[in-house]
Amino acid sequence: MHEIYDKAIKAALTNDWEMAVEINLEILSTTPRDIGALNRLGHAYTELGQKDAAKHTYNQVLEIDKYNTVAIRNLKLLPHQHNGNEPISLAEEDFIELPGITKSSPLIKVANRNVLLSLVCKQQLKLVPHARLISVIIQNGVSIGCLPDDLSLRLKKLLQSGYTYSVCLKCASDNSAIIFIRELTRPRRPSASPTFSRVVQLKKLK
Repeated sequence: MHEIYDKAIKAALTNDWEMAVEINLEILSTTPRDIGALNRLGHAYTELGQKDAAKHTYNQVLEIDKYNTVAIRNLKLLPHQHNGNEPISLAEEDFIELPGITKSSPLIKVANRNVLLSLVCKQQLKLVPHARLISVIIQNGVSIGCLPDDLSLRLKKLLQSGYTYSVCLKCASDNSAIIFIRELTRPRRPSASPTFSRVVQLKKLK
């Protein structure tokens, strides 16, 4: 039995989605409640553009395990991928930490569970400053949370002075999200230090 599971995983890794459908259906013919096989089958259907089949398969997972995060997340992604809405934009990010230039940060005041489970690693995000905090939003304008108070205060001042950033999702669960911020540009003046350097932390921003 292990051999057929290995074949199912290999088909996914090689993007052979038709074979993935065939193998996972074979597994389900003998173990119809195999959640791993159902989730793999749903993903294969998604890659083949068979939205209805994918939706039906993920709903089968939720009938067995109503809190299954993989099925919940992938069901939320189906409309973005296949109903003509704007597709999710992913950043070309490797998450390599560069002193002073990049920072990973958890969000506060996070969105509800359904929104968080719809997010994708490397999904591009935007910063929207408000009176006190900076909101982090996805492409359709929905906020997924806010930067912590100290980081919001710093970046608001830097954004106003001409700094620019790229932001993307690093990881998310049903009750948390961590983003990755990369400084793109800063003002051309001698006093403009890297965003996350100790100099910026200690000096009084003008």
